[in-house]
Amino acid sequence: MPGKLGLHLFYSKDPHIRAYLPSTTVLNRDSFYSLMRRYQSVYIKPNMSHMGKGIMKAWSTEKEYRFVKVKGDVKSFRNLKSTYNAIQKQTSKDLYIVQRAIHLAKIQTRPFDIRVMMIRNSQNEWQYTGMLAKVAGSSSVITNVNRGGGYAIPIENALDTSLRLTHEQQHRTIKDLIDLSHRICHRFNRYKYSSQIGIDFGIDQHHKIWIIEVNFDYPSHDLFNKLKDKTMYRKIKSIRNTYLKALQAGKIRRK
Repeated sequence: MPGKLGLHLFYSKDPHIRAYLPSTTVLNRDSFYSLMRRYQSVYIKPNMSHMGKGIMKAWSTEKEYRFVKVKGDVKSFRNLKSTYNAIQKQTSKDLYIVQRAIHLAKIQTRPFDIRVMMIRNSQNEWQYTGMLAKVAGSSSVITNVNRGGGYAIPIENALDTSLRLTHEQQHRTIKDLIDLSHRICHRFNRYKYSSQIGIDFGIDQHHKIWIIEVNFDYPSHDLFNKLKDKTMYRKIKSIRNTYLKALQAGKIRRK
């Protein structure tokens, strides 16, 4: 099965990676009710979408259920049935998934996630090239910088400001993210060939790491150009160019 659900099922077969995946399944009435009752907050996503397109969020409060689409108006409902019916009116005939919403760590009330950039080098091996934090825009349910109106900051700033991690804790967290990214990429080799992957991670308020999305169709380099320090952006472009030159020269080949 292609799309987000197919990739989720693929990664779920790896016990180590599975521990970092939020519950995800096909959207229907039963699955929506089940995940809402279990987690109180879920995302609804088009199975084949990218860059935060078409994402919706539903959650419960003490008195009602609420639903919002990307940066739209929040709508309130008395019960799950009404909430689900409203969601159905916003979806097309395409396949949608429902996914547990992670309560991400925040910076000044805005949730953030982490983008790790992995690129094949001139030896056709996966190489870590950069990491940053994406902070959600005001009133946005997504952290996509372009679509949600957010901004990018250095990962160290996010870990310090939001989670108050010491330098040692920051180093350990960053190392864990890099190690997990390598595992994700090596596992991805069995799924299909890609020469660059941007992995979105979340860290919840209990400091647990979650895999949010694996972007393998032209992940944005421009995110890193938004940082004041252009070191990672230049590294990404440099390694990408050496890979392309090696590919064109026949020194390596797409597997």
